[in-house]
Amino acid sequence: MTVHTAPLLCDGRQWRADGWVRVTGGRVTAWATGSPPPVGEPVERHGALLPGLVDGSARITGYFNRMVEGDALAPHRACLALCAEAGVTVVLGAAGHAEPCLALAETPAPGDPRLLWTGPVLDGPPAATTATRLVHDVASAHRAVARVAGDGARVVRTGPSLAPGPLAQVVAAAREHGLRVLHQPGRTGAGEASAAGVRLVQDLPRCLLPPAVAPRGAAGAVRAFADASVRRRAAETLRTLAGEGTALVPLLHSWRRSALLDEAVAEPLLDRLVPMAPFHQYLLDMRGPALVFGRRYAREHFGYEHLKGPARREFDDGWAFLLDALATAHDSGVALAAGSDALGLSLVPGYALYDELAWWEQAGLSRRTVLAAATGGTLEALTGAGSPWASGLLALPDAPDALPDPAALPGVLRVLARAPVPPPPTRSTTPAGPQEARS
Repeated sequence: MTVHTAPLLCDGRQWRADGWVRVTGGRVTAWATGSPPPVGEPVERHGALLPGLVDGSARITGYFNRMVEGDALAPHRACLALCAEAGVTVVLGAAGHAEPCLALAETPAPGDPRLLWTGPVLDGPPAATTATRLVHDVASAHRAVARVAGDGARVVRTGPSLAPGPLAQVVAAAREHGLRVLHQPGRTGAGEASAAGVRLVQDLPRCLLPPAVAPRGAAGAVRAFADASVRRRAAETLRTLAGEGTALVPLLHSWRRSALLDEAVAEPLLDRLVPMAPFHQYLLDMRGPALVFGRRYAREHFGYEHLKGPARREFDDGWAFLLDALATAHDSGVALAAGSDALGLSLVPGYALYDELAWWEQAGLSRRTVLAAATGGTLEALTGAGSPWASGLLALPDAPDALPDPAALPGVLRVLARAPVPPPPTRSTTPAGPQEARS
């Protein structure tokens, strides 16, 4: 048993002065601010205390370009190990099959982050991923939600082909199981999803693009925001999200990595992705003069545009607008939830979360605001968890503002307590009709 003290403590919502947290057997058992710590107990002093970091949208997966020998889940375990190395304590595996997550949760490695998952995407045709369960009507919505709930999902993930009606039925069914819905806009936009009861949407560019605008690729989506009419529609959507109380997982860094080949190739930890996703070797081989010859391959196989001249200026204008939109969303009261989309293209599990948070800071959010959102704020948006320490406990040697940028966090943070096993969701005792549905 140890009492940890600090002149700064974040409870997942706000920063407080002079706090202490008692850790017993690796779990938080008591805490307070503004009062002295208990007398007669071992004390450790730190610069700041805060809840564990949460990656609210990740891909705990792996790909082989060879025969599987030994543990088929070795790449998945490597994903979790990188998250733990980076100091991330809770990870939501989004949009994948439930079986790997169930197996990983049953056989965790020491120090692994707490793994939550969504299971397959609930979507309409055409399916955007192979891990999909199709929803057509009320009956199929209830069956699909019951299956993912039975597989231990903590969040229901819906996809871009799901129409507003079936989406509302999924939200109602999820509410009966005590689960929230994370929606990827498409056929049902972010505003319509909010009206259907969704309280968590992902992919800021997808959320803000009008349905009639369907650019090809990540770069095309960002470039679309150079258009003044698209920007006006985006502002309307932000007002809707704020009015409905819908939280947002921006995933900005993921979009940028899928748009800019130069930055994807320059990822400092790119070599560490090769064992989990061997196709990253092609990106490694493009470093230096080979990038000139690799652009055609990257365009054909990864969908990269060669942005130059007016196209690059449009991209930069669109990107600046997205950063402004993120700041506007926050200032308007939209809750932000942190996610990395790793293991995606040139996205390193764990470390990509800090790259995402760095973009939030470039948008004008303060370091303390960013860390509060990436800890208790994200877990609350995903699961409704009310305890400040449901994601664990971290310590920093100094105030967070003393760090040069979020990328410096993995080198200085210390995990004092791991995330506890979350209690099962609380099922609703009465079915919710579509008009009542709120995820």
